[in-house]
Amino acid sequence: MAGGDQMRVHTKAWGSLFAALSLAMMAGCAVNSTFVYKPGGPAVGAAKLPMKIAVLPFKDGTEDFTDRGSLFSGGQYNLAKAGIGATMTALTPELWAKSFAEELAVSGIFRSARFLYSPSELADEDFFVEGTLTKAYVGKRFEDGNEFSISLRALARSDKRVVWEKEVTRQWKTPGNLYAGCGMGIQCSVDKFHAEHNRVMQGMFAEAREDLVAMLASGSGSRVGEGGLAAASPGVARNEEFVGIGLQVNVVNGILTVVKAMEGMPAIKAGIQEGDSILSADGKPTAGMTVADAVGRMRGAKGTSVKLGVMRAGWSAPRDFTIVRDVIRVGTPSPPAPESTEQTIDRILRSK
Repeated sequence: MAGGDQMRVHTKAWGSLFAALSLAMMAGCAVNSTFVYKPGGPAVGAAKLPMKIAVLPFKDGTEDFTDRGSLFSGGQYNLAKAGIGATMTALTPELWAKSFAEELAVSGIFRSARFLYSPSELADEDFFVEGTLTKAYVGKRFEDGNEFSISLRALARSDKRVVWEKEVTRQWKTPGNLYAGCGMGIQCSVDKFHAEHNRVMQGMFAEAREDLVAMLASGSGSRVGEGGLAAASPGVARNEEFVGIGLQVNVVNGILTVVKAMEGMPAIKAGIQEGDSILSADGKPTAGMTVADAVGRMRGAKGTSVKLGVMRAGWSAPRDFTIVRDVIRVGTPSPPAPESTEQTIDRILRSK
């Protein structure tokens, strides 16, 4: 089929759905267009974390439009701000936040996970997640494509330190055979449209959850770099980019210790060495501080600084090092093998 003919078929198929929906509404047929997120099942093989987490309402960072372009020349709907006629209700930032909280709870990884409307509702949670919905665009034609994007970060409730950041994006085109088998079944077409977007959201939440869990598990005692990410799976190299000072740290005998000062990075340039004990970060003692908290304190905006109180073998007293943060780019080699789930749980519980 020629390209122009194929485009006309796609546009006709896409337009037929909305035309049928319009006719159904005129005829008084009931169509349920309310989108209800359906989370995935429990996480299989993931570490169980003895932590409580909350998700706060996300912000709207999408462009200021609800509907641009046309069905014939191409365009987009902004689902963050409005739904699509009788097809689907809006995927508001609040809905995204509630859905992510539900995904975390259903995973069974955390001691508890829940959605809260305000920071004032935080009680005994260890961490809370904030987010911004930056793209929730659906093409008006199959060939226009769709794009979802969310920016997330987790903070420690105790001192509001950022311990994790993640941006998740998906770009895809709605399959041309999405409505196959529905015939003139309008509700069938609407349900398949919802399921397609639910599937994409599930994948985004799963990616974010896995990265968050890796950081929190590592932060309970395993070595991490300032990116807060666990090591890659065997045979998989992982590239990281973040703003920090270029240290890998671990808690050794109760003391935050430098495992590695990355070559050419701000920390090693300032004189930090492997084996140094970090006693304070910006004046706060590191005794009792988790690795995740320490990572959060070393990260920040490019050009800002962090002051570390450092003790080294042979010194009679600690010395202060003021280090300016910069962009850190590293490639993490794959490890020989990951620890088992039982080992991970045991390590986390022993570190508490």
